[in-house]
Amino acid sequence: MKNKQPPKVLFIVGPTASGKTALSLRIAKDYNGEIICADSQTVRREMNIGTAKPTLTEQAIAKHHLIDVINPNQQFSAAQFKQAASDAITAINDMKKLPIVVGGTGLYIDTLFFDMELIVPDTENREIYQKLTTEELKNEINKNNLTMPLNDENRRHLIATLERKGEKGRVMPARENTVIIGIAPQREVLIERINKRVEAMFEAGFLDEVRMLMQKYNMIPDGFDAIGYKIAARHIVGEMSKAEAIEKFKIADRQYAKRQITWFKRNAAIVWFEDAETAYEYIRQQL
Repeated sequence: MKNKQPPKVLFIVGPTASGKTALSLRIAKDYNGEIICADSQTVRREMNIGTAKPTLTEQAIAKHHLIDVINPNQQFSAAQFKQAASDAITAINDMKKLPIVVGGTGLYIDTLFFDMELIVPDTENREIYQKLTTEELKNEINKNNLTMPLNDENRRHLIATLERKGEKGRVMPARENTVIIGIAPQREVLIERINKRVEAMFEAGFLDEVRMLMQKYNMIPDGFDAIGYKIAARHIVGEMSKAEAIEKFKIADRQYAKRQITWFKRNAAIVWFEDAETAYEYIRQQL
């Protein structure tokens, strides 16, 4: 049944390469919307190709929020995202436009959809944690009897667990008058899309982008946890061939997509679709 009034916020979620960007642009163009990017990597400046950041042409179709907010070596917490995104939602609603939250960073989506009460991290020991290996960070988490994060190979998540002392904040009821849909193509389709997109990134100059970042920021610091950057850096310094780097990037991206789906499937409110066209028709009925 169609809502009595248009939703105040539309969420479009799903794994990498699922078609979220194209769908969000179509909705924004057809229904006077603005896009809020819920992505922990496109928030970084200068990381464009490897993060599949919306192009300048795509950004010209509809206004985008929370793109190019911080430098590559800076931190941006979920609490910071929630505040900035909430402010954007209010501003967009005040203009009688539709806020469209788009992304694959599950925690970012949850902070907004469930209006999470977030824990402010204790950053006093951050420099110490950043010098520890992944295994040493895991050992610290176990030693302190904390719950290991879902992605236990992501150093940023491990450090965040330590800084928050395992606390994840309090989850509030979901936002009212909200539509949330997910796109999850069949496995074979998604794998093919991921593989083709990785190849396209290398053809578009991804290695040059990584070289620039390595020169400007002195190699790839821990903050560069976007899929593929450290892999490309290993090729650039001669640790592996270009073909090996491409293949490892594909594998890492596929593994990331699997983790994204696992995260989002916990939210029973998400209405899932295998393709963007079917999702568009559903959204159209809600607007």
